[in-house]
Amino acid sequence: MTGGSALLGGSAFAQAPAVLTNSQAGRRFRAYVKFTRERPTIVELRARALIERQVLLRVEAAQTCYTNVDQCLIAGYPMPPNGASVIGHGGVGIVEAIGPQVLHTRVGDRVVVNLHNACGKCFNCLRMRSDKCMSNQAGPAVPRYDMADGTPVFGGTGAMAELMICNEEQEVSIFSDVSSAELSMLPCVGGCGLGMAFTNVPVDLGSDVVVFGAGPVGLSALMGAKMKGASQLIMVEPIRYRRELAMKLGATATLDPNQYKERKLRPEPGIEVVIASDRHEDALVEKIRDMCKMKNTRVWAGGNRIGPDHVMEAVGGDRLKPKEVQGPDPTGVTVLQQCWELCSAIGTLATCSVGQPSGSLVEIPATQWADGAKHHWGGTGGGTNDRRDVPLFARLMETGQLNMKAVVGATYPLSQAREAYQACADRTVISTVVTPTA
Repeated sequence: MTGGSALLGGSAFAQAPAVLTNSQAGRRFRAYVKFTRERPTIVELRARALIERQVLLRVEAAQTCYTNVDQCLIAGYPMPPNGASVIGHGGVGIVEAIGPQVLHTRVGDRVVVNLHNACGKCFNCLRMRSDKCMSNQAGPAVPRYDMADGTPVFGGTGAMAELMICNEEQEVSIFSDVSSAELSMLPCVGGCGLGMAFTNVPVDLGSDVVVFGAGPVGLSALMGAKMKGASQLIMVEPIRYRRELAMKLGATATLDPNQYKERKLRPEPGIEVVIASDRHEDALVEKIRDMCKMKNTRVWAGGNRIGPDHVMEAVGGDRLKPKEVQGPDPTGVTVLQQCWELCSAIGTLATCSVGQPSGSLVEIPATQWADGAKHHWGGTGGGTNDRRDVPLFARLMETGQLNMKAVVGATYPLSQAREAYQACADRTVISTVVTPTA
C-alpha cells in the first residue's frame, strides 16, 4: 500500500503509446475475479477477440466501491448473476485496441470507464436520464475473457485487472493531465455525488444544504454544492477524520449523528399545529432545523421556511461492521426517514444509497405523498450524463475547483486488491484505489 499521493503527479497530456496486437484474442493478463462462492482471487485470464463496439484498455487505476465489499470479503457470498466476473465499478486506462464498430474512441486515448452506460439512443437516454441507460438490455451479456480451464468470464465494468474490455458506451475519452488516481474517483462514487448536486438538486446561491455521509460520494456532493453557490453546507458524519476533511472541502459545519440519537413518536398533537411530515421528535432533525432557521420569521415578508433548502443522502446500509465509529442505525433506514422529515416543505431531497435490509420501509404520511411539494430524486447515478459530465468534472479538477486528490485515501497494487477492499470496509481511509499496472 502507498499513500494517496503516490500516483497523483498526473500523466502527460500526450497519450501513452498503445500496444497493438491485432484482435487481442489470447492476450494474457492478471485480474481479480470471483468465480466461486468463495472470495475473489487474482487469476490469469485470456482476452477474447474484440467484437462490435468493444474497447480494450490497459488499466491504470480503479476505485474500490463500498458496495462491492461483501462479495470481496465474505466467504460464501453468491456468485454474480452472469457467472465468473472481474470485480469493479469502472476505472481509468489507455486504449490499446478497438472493435470494428467503435466510432469515437481512438487507440492511445486515455479513457474513464463508467459504471453506467450512456448510449444516447435508448428510451431513457433520449429523455435526459442517461444515468439510467438501458443499452445493457439491448442484447445478452457476453463473456469477454476465459480462465485457464476455459471458464468464461464476464465483467463489463470490472477494472480490477491489468487489462479490461468494455463497450464504447461505457467509456469517455479524457484529454487532461489530471492523474489517473484522481480520475478513478469519478466512476460510480464521484459521478454519483456530483450528479446529485449538479443535476438532480437545484442548489442555488445562498441556499442551505445538508449532506448525510462523508464518504467519497457525500464529499463529492458537498464540493458540487459549494461550486453551485450554497452558503451553508452542513455535513452529517459519525467518523471524526471524515468530518475534518469535509470542513477542508467546503463544509461550514459538521455534526456527529451519534450525539443526537434521541428519536421518539410525538404525542397526539390534538389541536396543536405540527409539521405535517413530522410524526417523530428527532434530536438530529431539530438541531439541523435550528441551524437553518431564518432570521426572518414573518410569513408575509418572505420568511418562515422550516428546514434546509436541499438535502443529499449518501449513507446506505453497512455491509460489514467498520473498525471506525459506526452511525446510530447501521441499516441506513433511519437516515432516509430523517432526510424526508428534515427537507423543507418545497425543498429537494436526493438519495443515492443502497444496502438497506430487504423489506425495510420509509414512512411518508399519505397527505405529504399526495399533496406535498417536496421533491425527491432517487438513484445511484445521481442524474449524471457521463459522456457530457465526465470531461466537465476533469476540467474542474484541473482548475482546482474539484479536489479529488483529497478524496484518494490510499493506493494498492493489484496483488493487494483484497486488502484495498478491507480498508474500504473498515473505513480507516476515505477511499482506496487499485493500480493494476503501476
